[in-house]
Amino acid sequence: MNEVDVGYILSVTPYREYDAMVHFLGEKYGLMRLVLAGFYKPNSKQARLGVEFSKVRIRFKYRDNALLRIQSGELLDAFLDKRQDYDWLTYRSLCAELLVKLYQPASKEFWLNFVNSSFDDLSLENLLYNLSLVIQDLGITPIVDRCVITGSKEISDFSIEKGGFVSKAYRNSKLTLKQLQVILFHFKTGLKPDIEIENIERLLDLYLRYIEYHMDVKFNSWKLIYDV
Repeated sequence: MNEVDVGYILSVTPYREYDAMVHFLGEKYGLMRLVLAGFYKPNSKQARLGVEFSKVRIRFKYRDNALLRIQSGELLDAFLDKRQDYDWLTYRSLCAELLVKLYQPASKEFWLNFVNSSFDDLSLENLLYNLSLVIQDLGITPIVDRCVITGSKEISDFSIEKGGFVSKAYRNSKLTLKQLQVILFHFKTGLKPDIEIENIERLLDLYLRYIEYHMDVKFNSWKLIYDV
């Protein structure tokens, strides 16, 4: 019996001669890898189902511990009005890489909300906030109520390696007071701060390097974005 799921195509890679392997995040089954047969054939009827960062409905026969194949489906939204925006494409690539490398089945609803939010709001402020939620969902929330080394309440910096705020004696970066306040707000309240964020790319880099260090992963898409 065919199953039906609605969700997002996150990545598409060649598989065998004409087929593709896709990462798909569905509302029902969560993250799956499926074969999209004949995707690379000229005039393929399946081409519409292999558009990265599109929303689709797919049909497939589900079997535990088996390589699944997309049998048919429909393209629901290709976001054509946004695909000319280089930043939109690169940040969608980052979000997809985050999900594929960090996804856990128990957090399916969290990651669905993460992807929906990233498509609805393209701002860097929203991406930064969502990264703070990812950090908390992964169980690696930094200590922000004291220096992680001395226990002092006098905070001067944030240490990726130590896992939270540190005092002046251990200051090693050039984070400003306002940037430290944003970090405190994210991890103390779990809410978005209602202030203008200075050099937001610096904080994005900090949060992503924090995840890389504590989860032992690398995000190639962020390196591409940040080095440009």
